Amino acid sequence: MRIRLFAAAMAIFATPATAANFEIVTLVQAVELSPSNMILPASTSGMMTYKPCADECDADYERARLSPETRFTVRGAAVKFEEFQEEFALARNDKDGYALLSVDTTTKVVTSIDIAR
Repeated sequence: MRIRLFAAAMAIFATPATAANFEIVTLVQAVELSPSNMILPASTSGMMTYKPCADECDADYERARLSPETRFTVRGAAVKFEEFQEEFALARNDKDGYALLSVDTTTKVVTSIDIAR
């Protein structure tokens, strides 16, 4: 029994590891963008719209859903959605504003939004 187990383990480890054996899958897409390129919904159960650009661009708008599990941060500190909306309103018109949006690629649900100004 031990010999068979050893032989099976050796066969697994002896298989050459090539790129053809592996597939890289993006689970969460992180997008750097300007707050002016984001339109937030009124609640965490709505859809947001955004252009995936750090500045003005001709990219098409994309949509993703917020959820009660979406994390909101301002300058690295976690905040509630209501406080995030207030900070977002100030950052939206700030030319130096910055946002990092993370979206689950399979469900199109926003996992987190971080803004700084």
